[in-house]
Amino acid sequence: TVNSEELKNNFVSAPEGSLGQSIKNANKVGAKIVIAQNEQTIYNSGDYIENESGTTMKIRGNSSAYKRKKGYKLKLQKKADLLSRNDSRYEDKEWVLVTDERTSLNTLIGTKVSQLLGLPWTPAFKFVNLELNGDPRGLYLLMESVKRKETRLDISKDGYIIELDPYWWNEDVYFETRMTETPEVKYTFKYPDSKDITPEQLAYIKGYMNDMEDALIDWNHYQDYVDVESFAAWVLAQDILGNFDGFGSNIFMTKYDNTSNSKLKMGNLWDFDAIMKTPGEWSESHRYPLFVRMLTNGTDTSMATTYERLWNTHKDSLFIKLYAYLDSIASSEEGEMLNQAFRADSERWGRDIVTIEETIERAKAWFEERKVWLQKAIESKKWI
Repeated sequence: TVNSEELKNNFVSAPEGSLGQSIKNANKVGAKIVIAQNEQTIYNSGDYIENESGTTMKIRGNSSAYKRKKGYKLKLQKKADLLSRNDSRYEDKEWVLVTDERTSLNTLIGTKVSQLLGLPWTPAFKFVNLELNGDPRGLYLLMESVKRKETRLDISKDGYIIELDPYWWNEDVYFETRMTETPEVKYTFKYPDSKDITPEQLAYIKGYMNDMEDALIDWNHYQDYVDVESFAAWVLAQDILGNFDGFGSNIFMTKYDNTSNSKLKMGNLWDFDAIMKTPGEWSESHRYPLFVRMLTNGTDTSMATTYERLWNTHKDSLFIKLYAYLDSIASSEEGEMLNQAFRADSERWGRDIVTIEETIERAKAWFEERKVWLQKAIESKKWI
């Protein structure tokens, strides 16, 4: 960072009745980024010059920002593809450095399941060893951020990316609907930005979400408002992964534009810290009334039918492909380097050393049991 300036923030707690802890006033500092591989520089942002070169950097996250190992948000002053895919479509200014808290392969596993189920977008990333102002910080994921972009969440300039957000109380703009009239969660905006959204835009998406919920609750018909395929695939992914953090956090929804030509779609999966944590139970997404009402609706059964169809289509091949993918990583040069990075990260942060091979074997054991449980649970049609 410029003059080795430290990254700081203030900590804030939720108001009474709400959830979580978060941060405010994270300082944005100028910085230079150099990415090297095999002792060769593959990207150099140059020194920080506003609107010209370098990047800004700040601490990101909510409860994760309370940990010693922080995550960071990067905003380049000139677009680039930090993942070196040799395609200008991927060039962007906004990227994130995400911590892999338990030096595990959770993100590899989660994003692969997302791809195998055909979700609309799966964030791309690479593992990196981060050194900040001369201090080795350990293993991170350099990752695409959640934003409106043709190669990320593809919506028009007149569209929306909203989040069902337990940290709504820390945002400047939010709205509630019939199903979110509690202090636990509200809807917040990824796009448009809260500082740019107009009263008309806010009124439109709030009205659309309320109309959708009315159709679901009162009319028992929701297909006119939601893209059922994306909803079913998103919930199934959460259930396969056994995500304990599926309720109220990182639930992104998109609408392509502000016309009747587009429906509400589920966005991408994000944040895999809490996967493989619900043995013998549905994922936490089944706590949210929207998904449960769709799955249990006796009149409009499209959500349950689509969910079951997707499961039956993928249940045999998905696990085989997932295991093969993980085994290929373990036996590769990247796998060897990752094991070295795991050891260095564990030493830096005082954690037990975990190897790729151990992680993969545990994951396989989890998914073998999960597959059996899901099959029985789906056959029972008891969605809660």
